[in-house]
Amino acid sequence: MEQKSIQALVYEELKRSIMSMKLKPGQVMSTQDIATRLKVSRTPVREAFLRLKAEGLVEMIPQRETMVSRINVKRVDQEKFIRECLELGVINPFLERKDKEAIRKMSGLIRLQEQCGRDGDFAGFLDADDQFHKVMFDVTGQQMAWAAIADRNGHYNRLRILFVQTEGSVESSVRQHGEIVRFLEAGEEERIRKALISHIQRLDVDKTGLVAAYPDYFDTGEKDCGRRIGVL
Repeated sequence: MEQKSIQALVYEELKRSIMSMKLKPGQVMSTQDIATRLKVSRTPVREAFLRLKAEGLVEMIPQRETMVSRINVKRVDQEKFIRECLELGVINPFLERKDKEAIRKMSGLIRLQEQCGRDGDFAGFLDADDQFHKVMFDVTGQQMAWAAIADRNGHYNRLRILFVQTEGSVESSVRQHGEIVRFLEAGEEERIRKALISHIQRLDVDKTGLVAAYPDYFDTGEKDCGRRIGVL
């Protein structure tokens, strides 16, 4: 198997840290410090920054600093819109295949989510959540559509990891997934659509509360007054 390049490994490590909120929105990152920590030269770190910038996860100010982008509220809505449209689009093709094994796999992922919830493993919980939804794209051969979701949802996903830590969110997500599985088993297309829309849009209810609770993490379109979170 072909080995990944150093640049790819650095990129994946930084993206994982950003998506898990280990590197927080607004946090300034030092090229040299990261290179030293990861035991690489500065070049792959700079290249990784450029890739992350293209995904909207990093802001680079020439000759000044690089920092983790704040969660852009408008971009969250756009990323969520893409996800909702694509997920609704695979319902019919999935139902046509009557793939019982796929539904069993989704049920198993719900159990994994329950375990992650008990362990307080929020990153693991969201990974199982993504794998749950990915099943329908895999079964219907829509890997490109899933890649479009996975590669362009950095702002929406960071909102999700804040949301899943709020009281009752783990239980509600598990309950909604259970409903989706039951409706898939019964072939109830309209109820599946309503359940998926409710599941994806549930963040709308709490978005305002999360912005208020974590004001330094968000870009709401107001002028940035130079807020920064420590240097890595």
